[in-house]
Amino acid sequence: MKLFTIGDSVSQGFMSGAAARTDLAYSTLIARAMKLTDYRYPKLWGAGGLPLNLENVLRQLQETYGTDISAFEWLSVLQPLGKIIDSVEDYYERGQGAENQPDPSGVEFYHNVAIQGFDVADAWLVNAETCKTEIDSNPNEKKDNTFGFPSATFYRTALKVLNPSLKPQFDQYTQLEWLRHHATQEGVENLLLWLGANNALGTVLGLSINQTPGTGSRSLLSLSREQREAWNLWHPNDFAVEYAELLDRVDQIMQNSRNQNFNVFVGTVPLVTIAPLAKGFGETMKIEVETDFSDSQESYIYYKYYSYFFREEEAVRKGKQVFLTLNDAVYIDNCIRQYNQTIKKLVAQKNQNYSQPRYHIVDLSKALQDIAFKRNAGQVKYQFPDYFNFKYPPVNTKYYHADQQGHLKQGGLFSLDGVHPSAIGQGLIAYEFLKVMQKVGVVRQINLDWEAIFKSDQLYSAPISLMHDLYENDRLSEFFIDWIAGKPAARTESFHLKAMAEDSTL
Repeated sequence: MKLFTIGDSVSQGFMSGAAARTDLAYSTLIARAMKLTDYRYPKLWGAGGLPLNLENVLRQLQETYGTDISAFEWLSVLQPLGKIIDSVEDYYERGQGAENQPDPSGVEFYHNVAIQGFDVADAWLVNAETCKTEIDSNPNEKKDNTFGFPSATFYRTALKVLNPSLKPQFDQYTQLEWLRHHATQEGVENLLLWLGANNALGTVLGLSINQTPGTGSRSLLSLSREQREAWNLWHPNDFAVEYAELLDRVDQIMQNSRNQNFNVFVGTVPLVTIAPLAKGFGETMKIEVETDFSDSQESYIYYKYYSYFFREEEAVRKGKQVFLTLNDAVYIDNCIRQYNQTIKKLVAQKNQNYSQPRYHIVDLSKALQDIAFKRNAGQVKYQFPDYFNFKYPPVNTKYYHADQQGHLKQGGLFSLDGVHPSAIGQGLIAYEFLKVMQKVGVVRQINLDWEAIFKSDQLYSAPISLMHDLYENDRLSEFFIDWIAGKPAARTESFHLKAMAEDSTL
């Protein structure tokens, strides 16, 4: 097997709140660059994706209402919005995407087993049987509901990736068990391994910090996923224990692989506070930090407050909206910087066991810090591929926006959920991996079809002219924020009822 991928939502191709455009994901682009014709990835994400494709929502509303939604039309907007949501729920709970429907192609495995929401320990903890049990655990959540989303979306997504054929012999397979399966069957030449972001991402999604105990105890390794969901930030001591366990398990598998001429490309953890979901408000301050990629200090811009991108600054200042403080953001980033120091240290230790390096760092954390527009006060340090030179409109890491004439105003590197990269962003991740793979000798040159990548990115090639409504219509923006931030479906239902009550008084 020439290429195998273990990762989370980014590696899966999760975009604009939904799994997944794996055909546009960086690993698929790498497979094409390597001229691999048999690279398998999930292609069964119907109804726009699971749990809800926000880009699809806006495009369908745009078809109905044009480039402007009047405030007096909001009650009527709820009807097509409910229809969109209901069609997704029907597809994944009762239709072709339901948990009892195998992949129609009959495929038994994928070369890309990345799954949205996975943190480090999920690589060995979550299997198909766990997913089935969790999906069936609360039948009331499966009831048909106009404003209800598919139940147990994390486990539904994982099930479809870990056991697409639904054959009982694969029910115990985790991401690492699939790696073991292929390593012992035919050998794995190149492994893309990128986990760890979800050990900190919840801080930005929830705008709060709930940290693990920090004891560095191995007892954390035996906790269930439900128990671990109480935390959204792994203390660096606890992250070190989990990541060491991950690399130990991977190394044990690769040492017994039929192909001993293997390479493992290990991605570092990006600073989650750079994602445009969390917008900086208020005064700025230049902070000197010890980076995870240099022996010297670097200066970065931080804001006094961080809240969701559609929030108003005055409401944040007065404490009417939830937010992270500057100190919170710096603390989260410093934890992640320590994660990456740990990853690099563990990789160096593993390479001591081989006559030549088998584990290679792909420093995606540094790449994202260099490319971050606001963190660098607009002075982006990243060296883009030549194709980006004089490409108009230019792209950056700000939250996506387009005007009513369909012209891109800002953004382009992140999708509409403000967390996951766009197709162009995925191309840059592929570029970072391929630079290291070229250095190692896996590929001779970096063959990325940038013209095709830009064309495939509909947010760039066909901007959404309804975007201004997200900035101007509080109800629509709150719906987006609630969904992106992972609020339960009940919140959406109450939002629906509240909107109806308000509109009835007009």
